[in-house]
Amino acid sequence: MHTDVRWLSRGKFLQRFQDLLDEIIKFLDERGDDYQQLRDLDWQCDLAFLADFTGKLSTLNLNLQDKNKTLTEMMSSIAAFQCQTASMIVDIEKKKFEQFVNIKDHMEKHPNYNFISKKYMTEIRAVVADFEIRFGDCRKIENLVQFISYPFNDSIDHSDIYELATKFADTFQMEHMMLQNEIITLRCDIFLKARSSSGQDFWALVSKEKYPNLKNCVEQLHSCFGSTYLCESAFSYLKQTKSKHRSRLTDAHTLDSLRLAISNYKPDYAKQVEDTQTQCSH
Repeated sequence: MHTDVRWLSRGKFLQRFQDLLDEIIKFLDERGDDYQQLRDLDWQCDLAFLADFTGKLSTLNLNLQDKNKTLTEMMSSIAAFQCQTASMIVDIEKKKFEQFVNIKDHMEKHPNYNFISKKYMTEIRAVVADFEIRFGDCRKIENLVQFISYPFNDSIDHSDIYELATKFADTFQMEHMMLQNEIITLRCDIFLKARSSSGQDFWALVSKEKYPNLKNCVEQLHSCFGSTYLCESAFSYLKQTKSKHRSRLTDAHTLDSLRLAISNYKPDYAKQVEDTQTQCSH
């Protein structure tokens, strides 16, 4: 068992405990320690549920905590998880346990165990309600993000354009009529529409001179940091750097080490070797 783990590995802790439960009980018996709750079937079922469900939350966390994650990708991951919770509730209610492998294993070991599905369905619904509160701001800008992802959606009508312009104007403190005109002009732009599915960065093709307000809104949305990954990873690298094995650690050393750890720059050593003159001419 790990007593100190990195922040993104903590989601696996319960699963490791679940996997080692039999060995832990055996080890405690050999020591003469008696923990009856470890043998309690209700407690074991609760542990199995927590290991399964927190594993799914950990997977979501890993999807969110990554470099170069845009707000659109993160909102999509959160929305997908919220939809998946509905199928989890059905899975628990019907006692299929296709998404809860630890509970399924527990039921196979104890076929006569009285599984109370309502208790776990309530816990899942509580998490869903908490998600609605935590990510309520995502709902407010969901239609804006959808428009930015694909502005030429045929289902958008004139009333939708008015609402989009209103939402953009209220969110970014801009002129409603100018935004509305830019949205209409953009959707009628044959050049941009033909290149919207080319695989290129669509908004890089959009002229800032022609669509100044709309381009400004898009840039602000794209620049949003939806995750603390960069901050957390920097602290994690700093913690590793400031170890007792360092013979010397000054502010300059710390800054240089941190820059090396979090930078994406990769030196082209082959090119540097080619450019190096190993023997000077006489």
